[in-house]
Amino acid sequence: MPRADVERAKDELGRQGWTVLRKAAFLAHGRPDPAAVLRTVACFGRPSDRDGGCQIWPVAPRTTRAEATFSVRTGDAGFHTDAQYHRRPEDVVCLFVVRPAAEGGDTLLLTARDAVAALAREPMARPVLDSLSRPIWSWTPPEVFSGPGEAARQAPVPVLPGDGTMRWRRDNLARLCPPQARAAAVLESSLRRAPAVRIRQRPGDVIVIDNHRTLHARSTFTDLRRHLLRVRLWTDS
Repeated sequence: MPRADVERAKDELGRQGWTVLRKAAFLAHGRPDPAAVLRTVACFGRPSDRDGGCQIWPVAPRTTRAEATFSVRTGDAGFHTDAQYHRRPEDVVCLFVVRPAAEGGDTLLLTARDAVAALAREPMARPVLDSLSRPIWSWTPPEVFSGPGEAARQAPVPVLPGDGTMRWRRDNLARLCPPQARAAAVLESSLRRAPAVRIRQRPGDVIVIDNHRTLHARSTFTDLRRHLLRVRLWTDS
């Protein structure tokens, strides 16, 4: 990748919490080249393999079951950060577009700042914000990741720790008491109304996301041929 493109992408990632590389050279005759994928992510950080035991994870639907985790099913995915069930989630998430869905499956991006601003407009914002700032939230890992590991021992943490970061995913929240369930419902409602950036995917795109400052989601789709690759990264910071 040209150095100027790398510097531009790093600058955008730092300023807005995400960036998109167009026509990245990781496809050979329409098929992903794992070595090229790893060369690309090396510009942004060090790949993590702690979930699933591999650095490059396929995001390709195998089922239409709504209860299956996002990376193996069709349909939409709500706003979330990755690896929220770990004590320390990875810093960056890279999505490599091998084949977009024929229709739908767009990536949606929402900064933590805009998410909080949307929540602040809700009638019950004050108690919800208070609940989200307390270390009472925990998550269970998706079934597709086998073994207990660190995720099974996660101590409760805040969703909004007050430093401009956020961790969230609604479908695998653990141990919800009634006030937490109400707070989660209000937050989810506000996220659906928040002004998000929509990325219409093209083959060769790489969507790079700050996993602490930006939530991502996807619009619904039914195309079983949709194929992305995900790499989570640690940064030196």
